Amino acid sequence: MQLTEHFFLIEFTVSTTAISMGIENTPTPEHLVNIRNLANEMERVRSLFNRRIEITSGYRNPEVNAAVGGVPNSAHALGHAADFHVEGFTDLAAAKVIRDSTFKFDQLIFEKNRCVHISFHPDMRRQVLRQPGGPGSPVHVGLEA
Repeated sequence: MQLTEHFFLIEFTVSTTAISMGIENTPTPEHLVNIRNLANEMERVRSLFNRRIEITSGYRNPEVNAAVGGVPNSAHALGHAADFHVEGFTDLAAAKVIRDSTFKFDQLIFEKNRCVHISFHPDMRRQVLRQPGGPGSPVHVGLEA
């Protein structure tokens, strides 16, 4: 199902963990509404770069989220977050472009050697963070030490 001009539902729901564990990662109707909003917001992000964006992780139902070690209140489990790469940009450079824009978002996290994470949870706190040690490691304010 095509959600926007450049994004399809499968990009936000495919999960190698879910596939390997035989878990169905189908969003609830409420979460599908959130994913549609997320896709629209990712179109805005894409417009900053005018480049292809590769979604590496999007929606994770609670079972998939737990399996990958996500926190129970993860924005991924609600359909509000995506991890991604921007073609032709390092993850840090892409995160800086978004940080320096006027876009509203809830969280922007540079996950070193992994991805850029962005969420559009309704809180829209515009938190800019970094996680230099990968999943489960401490999170720090700002993109650079």
